[in-house]
Order: sequence, then structure tokens, then C-alpha cells
Amino acid sequence: MLPLTPDEVLTTTRAVRRRLDLSRPVPRQVVEECLEVALQAPNGSNLNTWRWIAVDDRPTVARMAEIYDAALEDYVKSLGSATGANYAGASIPGFERIGASVQHLRDHMREVPVLLLPVFAGRTEGANLFFQASLWGSVVQAVWSFMLALRARGLGSCWTTGHLWREAEMADLLGVPREKYTQVGLFPIAFTLGTEFRRAWRRTPAEVLRWNRF
Repeated sequence: MLPLTPDEVLTTTRAVRRRLDLSRPVPRQVVEECLEVALQAPNGSNLNTWRWIAVDDRPTVARMAEIYDAALEDYVKSLGSATGANYAGASIPGFERIGASVQHLRDHMREVPVLLLPVFAGRTEGANLFFQASLWGSVVQAVWSFMLALRARGLGSCWTTGHLWREAEMADLLGVPREKYTQVGLFPIAFTLGTEFRRAWRRTPAEVLRWNRF
């Protein structure tokens, strides 16, 4: 475990892509320890309707990487002219580094030691806002707790959603009953190259916080 305070873990757990150590194996025990921590997160009615698929089989990881890459290509095509300087996030400080980081992971996804795919029971298509919020509100805390537990142990990850453009292909590959479960994201897991991470740029509380009214 790294000698970090709770606030340090919370403020320096980054979306790690370029600093994933692709050459160092990740023991299954470490993944299981982090998941044991994550499962203590609150979830709706304590139903524990989530499932977590960890993949370290190399041919399967390679196929997942292919799906991820093809799905990202689908996403880029969907943007049309809203790319580069026209992209919605182009004005955010550090945007260029983010793009390079995303591309690096895309190029090296097949080398990641472990890929994690969480799912929750239920589908959100056509559901009212209460139901949608209840489903996502019963898994987001656990995923973030998992990432914090990784950080405390010298590992890193990032929340990727690109493969969801080809959700059905991933479901078929991993045997997920697509009509019953929603895929949350795809999380690469690896030890990090170095353990020093800094706070990121964020808007200040004064910019985003309002009291009593919008």
C-alpha cells in the first residue's frame, strides 16, 4: 500500500493511460482485493446486482482490444467535422495531452495485463429518469472505489466507454446476456510507471457551486 492520506488518494487518482506498465503482470489476488474494497460501496437496496468480468486471457484481451479500436473509429466517424479544434473539449487546458493519451491506450490496449468489464442488471432504454439514476447510482460508487483501491496499491486504470459503440460484440465475446445487463465501461488495469501523480485542472467550487437555487 502506498503511504497516501485519504485526500491524496482522492485528489491524485488519475485516468491513467500512457503510464500503465504493460510489461508487469498483475496478480489476480490484487484485482480481487480491490474488488473486495469496491463491493463495500453503497448500492440501491443493497441488491448487489452488479457483475464484474476480469479478463487476463491474452487472446480474449486481444479481441476486446480489436472491438475497442473499431468502436472508437465508429465514434470518430460520428463526430463529422467536430474534431480537432472543433471538438467540444478543445478549449480545456491540456486537451492535446488527453488526445495523445487516448491514442496511446488505443494503440496498446491489447498489451494491458487485465481488462475489467463491470455490468449491472437491467437496461435503461425507455426507462424513466428515476430508474436510470437508480441503476447508475448503484454502480458508479463501486467503480470509483475500485479505482481508488488500485491507486493505493500502486496500480492505475481509466474509465473508457468507447467500446459501447459495439456493445453487442463485446457482450457476445464475454457471454453477457445483453437483454438483461448493461455494460458500465471497460477498465484497463496495470501497475503504474511511477506512483507520483498530481492534482488535475478542474473548475473551482466558486464556478460550479450554487446555494439554494440554480
